[in-house]
Amino acid sequence: MLARSTLTLIALAGSLVSSSLAAQQRGPEIADFTLANGLELVVIPDHRAPVVTHMIWYRVGAADETPGKSGLAHFLEHLMFKGTAKNPAGKFSQVVARIGGQENAFTSQDYTGYFQRVPSDQLKTVMEFEADRMTGLQLTDDVVLPERNVILEEQNQRVGNNPRARLRSKSRPRSTSIIPMENR
Repeated sequence: MLARSTLTLIALAGSLVSSSLAAQQRGPEIADFTLANGLELVVIPDHRAPVVTHMIWYRVGAADETPGKSGLAHFLEHLMFKGTAKNPAGKFSQVVARIGGQENAFTSQDYTGYFQRVPSDQLKTVMEFEADRMTGLQLTDDVVLPERNVILEEQNQRVGNNPRARLRSKSRPRSTSIIPMENR
């Protein structure tokens, strides 16, 4: 027969396992708060690996564009990868790659997002880079005009060379080019 202390230990272990399973089923404890400057932060803990995914989403996307001038949100997404006075073009991406991270961005109808997946101890680094490009982006004709050509070529590959995509774009009230309708 098991001793009373062994039964208590088994019962305690059982309750810890069941409370741990209940916590896993509930999911992570999500924190959501807003800074004084209006920036909303959402923290979703996931301790399965020693990495962090840092994301910043701007509440602007294709749906916010002026009719006849679509593609501007996607254009700005590309321009955000150019440089600042503190961090010249390419430095952010080089640092993310050097520390073993990944990065990318996307534009949807309602928002544009940028993300990096890096070792947990590098969170501050990517946050500093994002803050710098959020406020210090340097856009000159030498940066903007070639990138506009890149966006136009992407649009041509995705829409211009695809009959189904061209038909879908014709059914929308917006154009599919970053060049204003009157200048085409």
